[in-house]
Amino acid sequence: MAGGNVIVEAFTEMAPRYEDTINRELEQYWGISYNGFIAWLLAQITVHEGDTILDVATGTARIPIALRGRAGATGRIVGLDITPAMLLRAREGLPGDHCGGAVHLVCGSAVELPFADGSYDVVVCALGTHHMDVPRLLAEIGRVLRPGGRLAVADVGASRFWRSALGRLLLRYLMARYGLTHSSARAQAELEAFDNVRTAAEWRALLEGERFEQVEVSTVRARRPWYPCGLTMRAVAK
Repeated sequence: MAGGNVIVEAFTEMAPRYEDTINRELEQYWGISYNGFIAWLLAQITVHEGDTILDVATGTARIPIALRGRAGATGRIVGLDITPAMLLRAREGLPGDHCGGAVHLVCGSAVELPFADGSYDVVVCALGTHHMDVPRLLAEIGRVLRPGGRLAVADVGASRFWRSALGRLLLRYLMARYGLTHSSARAQAELEAFDNVRTAAEWRALLEGERFEQVEVSTVRARRPWYPCGLTMRAVAK
């Protein structure tokens, strides 16, 4: 996992252009826009009237904003992020609360969630887990979810090529070149996160070992063999 200071620095750098950057990378890797990615992920999430929802690593809060109408007037949606600059961008984009399902933004760590046990019905995390200690993250999510609560995670995944000796060598070379060409905290954060990208089987084992059941893992095929694939994980808290 990349160090917390590197993550905050990286996403502070990215904040002004975050959505454009993610849109470009998703189209390059998976052939899907950022808007399309969010719609695809949220289509897999069951939300009921009055649900309390937590979006971990919320970034510019696109997911909480998209979920507003689904939680109803009595729903509560929280977006958590460790980077103040990202939350500032999110706050600038928040609409008024007249549609119901008000969005609340919280600055905090995903591996030390500042919430009480069993306080959420739904937890979502998109494109952030490769920068985290995933076992600690899942333990915290399992703690704050109510029994029967739903989890949906989407992130880059390790393909067979990524786990081959040639693949690891080539990808480290490419990432090193990226770091030299685009000297930034983002490059350092991605380099440090390289070994934290997991396969579908590894995700399933982690979820089943952390108080989750009904685990479903789906793969989004990458556009090139040397690109990371996409993974979506759904599970229910015991």
